[in-house]
Amino acid sequence: MALGSLSSLGFGSGVLTQDTLDKLKEAEEKARVDIYTSKIEENTTKQKDLTEIKTKLLAFQTAVSSLGDATVFAKRKVNASVSTNPPASLTASSGVSLQSMKVNVTQLAQKDVYQSKGLKNDSGYINASLKDPTSLTFFSNGKEYSVTIDKNTTYKDLADKINDASGGEIVAKIINTGEKDTPYRLTLTSKETGEDHAISFYPGKKDADGKYQVDDNAKQVFESLGWKLDDDALNKEDYDPSKSKNGVGIIDNEDNPLHIQKAQNAEFTLDGIKMTRSSNTVTDLGVGITLTLNSTGEINFDIQQDNEAVTKAMQELVDAYNDLVTNLNAATDYNAETGTKGTLQGVNEISSIRSSIISALFDSQSISGTVEDDNGNKVSANVMLSMQDFGLALDKNGNLSFDSSVFESKVKENPDLAESFFAGITKYEDISHTGDLIKESSLKDYLGDDKGITFESGKFTIVFNNETYDLSKTVDGTKFKLIGDTEEEMLQNLASHINSLGIEGLDVKVTSYDKDGEKGFKLKFSGDGSSDFAIKGDEEFLKKFGLSETTIAAKPIEGKGIFAQLKATLQGMTGTNGSLTKYDESLTNDTKSLKESKESAQELIDARYDTMANQWLQYESILNKLNQQLTTVTNMINAANNSNN
Repeated sequence: MALGSLSSLGFGSGVLTQDTLDKLKEAEEKARVDIYTSKIEENTTKQKDLTEIKTKLLAFQTAVSSLGDATVFAKRKVNASVSTNPPASLTASSGVSLQSMKVNVTQLAQKDVYQSKGLKNDSGYINASLKDPTSLTFFSNGKEYSVTIDKNTTYKDLADKINDASGGEIVAKIINTGEKDTPYRLTLTSKETGEDHAISFYPGKKDADGKYQVDDNAKQVFESLGWKLDDDALNKEDYDPSKSKNGVGIIDNEDNPLHIQKAQNAEFTLDGIKMTRSSNTVTDLGVGITLTLNSTGEINFDIQQDNEAVTKAMQELVDAYNDLVTNLNAATDYNAETGTKGTLQGVNEISSIRSSIISALFDSQSISGTVEDDNGNKVSANVMLSMQDFGLALDKNGNLSFDSSVFESKVKENPDLAESFFAGITKYEDISHTGDLIKESSLKDYLGDDKGITFESGKFTIVFNNETYDLSKTVDGTKFKLIGDTEEEMLQNLASHINSLGIEGLDVKVTSYDKDGEKGFKLKFSGDGSSDFAIKGDEEFLKKFGLSETTIAAKPIEGKGIFAQLKATLQGMTGTNGSLTKYDESLTNDTKSLKESKESAQELIDARYDTMANQWLQYESILNKLNQQLTTVTNMINAANNSNN
């Protein structure tokens, strides 16, 4: 730091001033410090432009990822032959098999609905003359709900009691119909549709022994509501509500019915097959398919692949790439006439982006699938495909163009080939598990029909497709006992038993073994490996059959579609160890090093000129003293000269 301002020394050239010192320092800073500042600014600009490119790459990578995901090809749409007031509607989740179906609705499912006769008011007593409480029992869907009333129970109270007792399975309401003199009615409605949810009645409840006893007071209560119970059904000799879980109906008036809607099932045909369901919403026709019945009538449905999402993703891919190219052009451009260039011109990590993407994007691939021959038959074949087959092209300016009509036509032509080309199809290694050797005579103590091996629950189970199969029961639910006259026959019977359980995708065989002096048999499990497979049970019991507790995890073999490969290419640029990531890190490290060098150079210059300023001040002090001495001598000489004169 300078000790003070330097003034002219007062004689000589007057060069040793603060202004002179500042100019010398500024010149040295330009020579030794500004070069670091320029490089730091250059790196900052490069990183800013690099961030822009990485952002554009991320947008492009997002579009690539969506096309590389097979789920985008699993989307479904449903075309219906009737669009206005259709008798039924159909929804299909992703992955549902492509299919057509014809539905003819002949009857809709209905709830059961009763209404009482007209009542004067909702808060009136049902029977104020009741001496003892009585019980009313209601049945629906195999369940019974009993309520107790007394002389103080109102119609509104009864509705509340029914709702509470049934937990809402029977919905009771007091409604105002607006009828003259008797504007109120008690209504009962089953919560669900279908015959099983029909409402029936019993005048009384079961006693301590579980037997139902008719209470005449309860009959009168029903009759006060206008519901005259069917006495013939009530008095049938074999009628027992405790067994049938049903009450009786009412004798209705056709001209003024109180059973205003009867519970019924939906009836329809699916491709000519008659079907009934308790609900108008049918969810068990296939996984991911929901059929909703709206009215009677016929309608055809066609479940097709929904390519709208794929087409949209393709256009987003093209837009994202062209946006990226605009940034790349600006960052790597060079104008030979003016000599100006982009901030990232000549950087290999940047200049190679475009060629790497295009190379991966337009790579031709051999895809295994099925195609139609000249006779219209589907045959297995390998087909060479590229993105040009799907409407993608590169113009002379290096931008992508996309013809959606070509794309949609190509995908529709063979959806499976398109999916395999775009995303690859994930497959799994097949299951193959062979038990240990079951030596000859090892099961001799169990041979013969009068012996055998009894399978107890939990001692031998197989887990597959997320379901557990206990070998202690046969397919019809009876207890399983393994028998056989020979060991081979016994093991074959075990294999047949396992196969009979309907474990889809799994097969068990018995293989013979004769090697190195050892003879016997082995159990071999094989099948589709898309699910985990496990054998569980008692160690000693499993050992009889050469088995032990075993778990085999599903091992996917991922198909590498064009976009899966492109995704890997982009990951090589933007990933943790990607080329752009590494280049960005190198700029950061270089900038840090430049800042340190700049600070060091500035510190040296500051110290140098602080020292120089201090020295100059000392020089000025010495010269000032000399100047004062010179002035004194001069004055003495002048005085002497004057005295001589």
